[in-house]
Amino acid sequence: MGIVRRARASLILDVVFANVRTVFIAAVVCCTACGAAPAPATASATTRTAPAARHGGSGERAPIDPIAALAPPDASDEGAGQIRLELGGAPIDAPGGNRPLDVAIVERQGNLVRVAVRLPHARFLAWTDRTRLLGVIARRQPITSLPASPTSDMFVALLPGARVHKLAHKGEHTQVRYVGAIEVEGWIPDGALVDAGPVRDYVGRVPTGRRTIMVLPGAVIRTEPRWGGGELGKLALGYILDVIKDVDDSWVEVAYTDGDIDIHGYVSKHAPPGRIHRVSDPPAPLPTVTPNHKLASGTCLYSRPSGDIVGYVVGDVDALVEDATGGWWTVTLDTPWGPVAFASKGTAPTSLAACAPPGSVPPAAATTAPTVP
Repeated sequence: MGIVRRARASLILDVVFANVRTVFIAAVVCCTACGAAPAPATASATTRTAPAARHGGSGERAPIDPIAALAPPDASDEGAGQIRLELGGAPIDAPGGNRPLDVAIVERQGNLVRVAVRLPHARFLAWTDRTRLLGVIARRQPITSLPASPTSDMFVALLPGARVHKLAHKGEHTQVRYVGAIEVEGWIPDGALVDAGPVRDYVGRVPTGRRTIMVLPGAVIRTEPRWGGGELGKLALGYILDVIKDVDDSWVEVAYTDGDIDIHGYVSKHAPPGRIHRVSDPPAPLPTVTPNHKLASGTCLYSRPSGDIVGYVVGDVDALVEDATGGWWTVTLDTPWGPVAFASKGTAPTSLAACAPPGSVPPAAATTAPTVP
């Protein structure tokens, strides 16, 4: 029996923020969610490739089974980014979320990817631009940072599975930025960067038994124990480094390793911190729907009236349900993008069609309207 390996990539919007970095992924500010009022929050996302991405050799879309693509129940997703429920459809400009969102890449067409979004209360398919994917490091990859000493034995390397922002491209190399415990920016070969990598649990700092030193965010790790030494990285979320040896009263040879990065260099106890990147917390909460019905678990979600099936709800879910005529209803759910409007089909809000695969969602328990404060 063949084994399908799950993999993960990351969806991201190319927006740069300055100062101290407190979350793992960048965000976009002040967008409008699916026609709702603008909300000044932020958005971001991550991806997991699941059933193999498919496309026809002629460039035409190959048919897929969207419900089968959504069936795996083992996802933990959070965050957001701009999406479309169908090709050519209206974009959903995300106001919300400042953390990665794991999704599954199920189809590709040109520079577009179709992803399966698995939320606690709903699963659905959406299209987004491939440029919104964070890069995933495919192999242990040293980072070239400039300026750097050509004779230094100090180094920084990203490890398989680390997720990076793609900043620029030149020839066969991509400029990337990684922000975890340590922020690193530099150039890597295109072959070291993929859209998805193996799913793995987060691995924090690896203890070595060496003496440690505590440093402030922004502390610069350099190739040489002097102010003009090449910059390898900067402390972003971390603050503990392993001490290799004391060089003098100011400089210390240090190292740090976790599941994403391996670095060896020099840090000053007295030098001022460098500038690092962060994503600001949303200045205001996301808009939410005012529900008037409780959808039954498994209720089918369409991209629009008479459109394609794109998903289903998980568990009995409060939603705003409005008559779209002709046996169709507009169903608006809260998501990391803010309120998103789908369509559903049935004779009444309490008897909408279901399409979840057997055993993939909890049994429906309620079909009555929720209590609205």
